[in-house]
Amino acid sequence: MVTTLLDHGWKKFTRSSSFNKDAATSVFLGIMALMMVGYSLAFGFALNTIITKALDQSDSFLFVNMLLLYYFVLEFVMRYMIQNLPVIDIQPYLHLPIRRSGIMHFLLIKSLVHVMNFLVLLLFMPFAFTVVAGKFGLGGACTWLLSIWLVSLALHYLVILFKKQLDDSIWGILIFVLFFSFLAAADYYSWFRLSDVSAALFSSAASQAGVVLVIFLLLAALYLFCYRFFLQGVYTDEQQASTVKRKTQDFSFLQGLGNMGDWIALELKLIFRNKRPRTVLYVSGLFLLYGLIFYTKDTYRVDMPWFLLFIGLFITGIFMINYGQYLYSWQASHFDFTLTRPVSLRQFIESKYWLLNTATVFCFLLSIPYAWFGWDIVFANAMLTLFNLGVNIFIILNMAMWGPKKINLTKGGSMNYQGVGAAQWVMGIPLLLSPYVFYIPFAIFGRSDLGIIAIGLTGVLGIVLRPYLLTLTVKRLERLKYSIAEGFRQD
Repeated sequence: MVTTLLDHGWKKFTRSSSFNKDAATSVFLGIMALMMVGYSLAFGFALNTIITKALDQSDSFLFVNMLLLYYFVLEFVMRYMIQNLPVIDIQPYLHLPIRRSGIMHFLLIKSLVHVMNFLVLLLFMPFAFTVVAGKFGLGGACTWLLSIWLVSLALHYLVILFKKQLDDSIWGILIFVLFFSFLAAADYYSWFRLSDVSAALFSSAASQAGVVLVIFLLLAALYLFCYRFFLQGVYTDEQQASTVKRKTQDFSFLQGLGNMGDWIALELKLIFRNKRPRTVLYVSGLFLLYGLIFYTKDTYRVDMPWFLLFIGLFITGIFMINYGQYLYSWQASHFDFTLTRPVSLRQFIESKYWLLNTATVFCFLLSIPYAWFGWDIVFANAMLTLFNLGVNIFIILNMAMWGPKKINLTKGGSMNYQGVGAAQWVMGIPLLLSPYVFYIPFAIFGRSDLGIIAIGLTGVLGIVLRPYLLTLTVKRLERLKYSIAEGFRQD
């Protein structure tokens, strides 16, 4: 049965109409995985030197054990971002004499073939057979390495349950990160030292095989829980009777805007009711905290003021950039239907214009608390917001027409390259570098403040010319709409 399922999966992949695109994506992901393997292995060999010399720690084994639980918190977040749920098209097998339990075991065991499940071995294997083996012998090194590998595999199934139960919602991972951030703060201020718990647990794993047995039982329990959880949903009656409950959003306040308000309401419903655009919305919200990394350091504010322009542009325009690069791909499944209706393409474009600009203004308002670090930050963000409203919005509206690809809205956004084309790679260049065209001439003569004002005035000019620029954008969509629709049908 295993060979049959593997054969069916291979045939489905090679015989797919999108085989060439999927193969290219797989090759790209394979190269990225090889790079991750190489960097992880190099870091593993250098780990002991980094701890003893760069960090000046006398006992590298104790230091690593103190940080292992925090490492697994980081790994959990990484897995949440890049690890997909194990899936199989199970419907064709339900009427056949195939044990459902066998399909579920195949699905869960097959999911272990993931680069994240071997990352911990690459990182800590050199350390185990050099430092740990020197303290506890080869047996102690093997049990220690096995214990942290089993914890990593347990995280694999924990992430599956986490994403399945929470429907890939960002709120669960946000609460998780905030909880362990609180524990890290408690550790730093010596209220409660999670690092001591971590050190005691993994240090004992090198000398007591019972710790490995306990971790293995935890892994087995998570595996059985996943197995029973997935097995409940594979019966034909349940699959036919299952209905998706959706929350209804009320955007009746937009009806006063006429047809354009209806378009905006439809776009908002698309965002909140589908996983891929909803993930973009949540991730954009998290990136509003990006400034905490740089605004708190005088190195960037004083010595590198030009870099703060990039941060401000990113914070205020993050939703515009993330959502706008697939601006027309979101409607790919019903774009043909849109073209057959007696609708105004200008209202279609204007609805996207006002949606992205409103989100940009909202991002700026949320960034105002950065005034705690200086009102110059708020002033720069205000000028960059004007630039996004007057210039970058039209760059996005036009470059998003460059060969957009169809997107499956129900799939998650993590490690999902569906819809990514040349435009998405190139679009970032004018979006992020165009403000410097107006900033650098003033910065060369030591008037960075005037350079920031010039950026804002350029944005104001774009806002004033909005009717003319929108007309050019609508005319371009008129020319390209049929080729865009054809491209959506081919994907």
